[in-house]
Amino acid sequence: MKLEREDVNNAMPDAAVTADRVALTSFRNYRSISLRLSSGFNVLSGPNAQGKTNFLEALALIATTRLLRGQRDAEAILEGDQKAHVEVELSGHATNLAITLERGVKKRAAINGMFLPRASDLIGRLPCVCMTSVDMEIARGEPSDRRMFLDMELSSLFPSYLRHLTAYKRALEQRNALLRHNAGWVPPEQFDPWETQLAEHGAPLREARLAYIKRLEPLAKHVHSEMGQGEALAIEYVTKDDSQDIEALRAALVASRAHDALRGGTGVGPHRDDVYIQIAGKDARLFGSQGQQRTSVIAIKLGSLQIAKQEFGRPPLLLLDDILSDLDERRRALLVDAVLEGAGQAVLTCTEASAAGEKILGQASVFEVKAGEIKAL
Repeated sequence: MKLEREDVNNAMPDAAVTADRVALTSFRNYRSISLRLSSGFNVLSGPNAQGKTNFLEALALIATTRLLRGQRDAEAILEGDQKAHVEVELSGHATNLAITLERGVKKRAAINGMFLPRASDLIGRLPCVCMTSVDMEIARGEPSDRRMFLDMELSSLFPSYLRHLTAYKRALEQRNALLRHNAGWVPPEQFDPWETQLAEHGAPLREARLAYIKRLEPLAKHVHSEMGQGEALAIEYVTKDDSQDIEALRAALVASRAHDALRGGTGVGPHRDDVYIQIAGKDARLFGSQGQQRTSVIAIKLGSLQIAKQEFGRPPLLLLDDILSDLDERRRALLVDAVLEGAGQAVLTCTEASAAGEKILGQASVFEVKAGEIKAL
């Protein structure tokens, strides 16, 4: 699958755009706030459970249309309210991005007040790389966590990837429904259209993921070499089967029908693939310490930041949720230097503003978060 540069241009009309104003209504613990951000660094400080992560999650929601913690959309609505609204005004443009969450209704996205056909059409309008504790699952979690990382990064860069992914998931649901058919036997021809679609959309997904990992690995290895005590990092995309093109994948799907019917699900295709992360030659998931896993994830995320910067011609919005406090002094200093070198607009959270370090604080707007209220310091 050739990822066309114009995909990104269509999603991102201006290289100078940043999140200028953020307004939240009934989102998490925020009743109603409107906050202007600096186009550079923004530090949100305050005790835990006051709303720092919630604010970052609102920005990530606009960027990706997903909640950071993988919860149902309704769980982000302030208790007792029917709907939540997140709005971001972009600088340099008369552009307003918004998402509305409503109980019992699919989330809706809008640009300048005009609702989009699908919420996912908002993806790519505010390029974003986010690092939170949830991202530790990239190293220690299940294959689905690593596939989700790839899908989110590639979807934000290339709308064509998201279209393939959406069509693939739809066809996968239909084939799995046939496999679980109560009658126990389904005419083979009923599988044909869904397997054709799985192959036509699945092969490009694999090709794009393989290309992304090939591009990501040297960038992440460079960061890791400085942060990881000299331990080598290796990242490999591993396919569940050997199908590397449309025809091969379709043939594999046909051949697996009987086995798949017994297991009640599709056993071949990119939805079964994984990313192997190795540290010093050992599987990071099984043998990596918490510190090693954290360092590998930071390296991977900073590598993805560099790729996004290359694609968009400017750094994406960087969100760091209490990451600095989990690092020792050496790694914290290295991460701060990497952020200062590679980031444009950034929002960082920490319990104490001083944790951001003098280099960042010297050029940052600093805010205090307390009980769902934010004030500038």
